[in-house]
Amino acid sequence: MASRAARILYAGAGFLFLGIGLAGYVVPVLPGTVFILLSVWFFFKSNARMYHWVLNHPRFGPTVRAYRAGYGIPRRIKILAVTLMWSSITLSAVFALDSMAVRGILVALGIIGTLFILTRPTTEDVLAQAAVS
Repeated sequence: MASRAARILYAGAGFLFLGIGLAGYVVPVLPGTVFILLSVWFFFKSNARMYHWVLNHPRFGPTVRAYRAGYGIPRRIKILAVTLMWSSITLSAVFALDSMAVRGILVALGIIGTLFILTRPTTEDVLAQAAVS
C-alpha cells in the first residue's frame, strides 16, 4: 500500500483531473474524457470511494468502463477530439501567443496528444475483430 503522503498526492491529482474533465464536458475545446480517465487512475491508487463514484457515474462511467475493458475509443470521439484539439491549438498559436518557443511547445504537445489518441484502439475495430474471432 502506498504511503499516506503518496495517497494524498494521488487523491489531489485525481480531484484536479476530475475537475478539468468535468470542465471539458462543458467547455467546447477542452477534452473531458481523457482527464476523467486520468482521474480514475489516480483514484484507483488513493481513494476507493471516488474511484467507484467515477466508474458508476451515469454520464461518463460507461465510457470509462468501456475503455478500461479494452474497447478503445469510438471513432467519432477520436475525430472530434483531434479536430477540437487542433482548432484550439491553431487559434491559440495565431491569436493568443506571441512567443515562438511557446507555440512550438504547444504544437509539440498537440502532436503527442494526437499520436496518443490515434494509437489507442478504436471501439468499432475492437468489436469487429471480436466478431470475427
